[in-house]
Amino acid sequence: MSASEEGRALMSASEEGRALMSASEEGRAATSGASAEDFARASDAIEALLAAVRPDQWDAATPCEEWNLRQLADHLVEVNYSLAGRFGGLSSGTAADPVAAYRLSAQALRDALALPGVLDQTYPGPFAHTTGANQLQVRMADLLTHGWDLARATGASADLPVDLTENALGFVQKLAGAFARSGKFGAPQPVAEDAPALDRLAAMTGRVV
Repeated sequence: MSASEEGRALMSASEEGRALMSASEEGRAATSGASAEDFARASDAIEALLAAVRPDQWDAATPCEEWNLRQLADHLVEVNYSLAGRFGGLSSGTAADPVAAYRLSAQALRDALALPGVLDQTYPGPFAHTTGANQLQVRMADLLTHGWDLARATGASADLPVDLTENALGFVQKLAGAFARSGKFGAPQPVAEDAPALDRLAAMTGRVV
């Protein structure tokens, strides 16, 4: 799942959900979706990784080709706001630095997820209608995979919730065909069967582990 700023290889905010969950009926059958608590736990872990980035590291390369750490952080912020706006919450915000920007975007999505019926409501896509819970599951898979990217780029420990990572891995595995057809993901890479779930998730989304 290597990427360019133009979105040649990674989900952009507008493509997230369209190219994946909304792209086919496979998505609805593959998962029952994620919860607001799931997002909060994953997001807290991602924020901790961002907070650990040193000032001199923001221009460092990441496993997402052509995205440095600052650009990757911008992507995480953009997609949080995109989904929050889709759910009826804030769709934009400003902050002085990448960590604060991420924190505000994550709070916007948390607030949107607290709105009545958001996870049960069905949202339209160009090919299928999917629930908020299912669209949040797409967000979770993207977020956790990028957690691996952040850890790999900075040398930090990827202390992400194991249960959520395993759920994301199962989701990606079930939707492998739809992901391949989206054209947004690299081919799955070799990885040991007993590797940590996060490494297997990274490999499944085209990263060299």
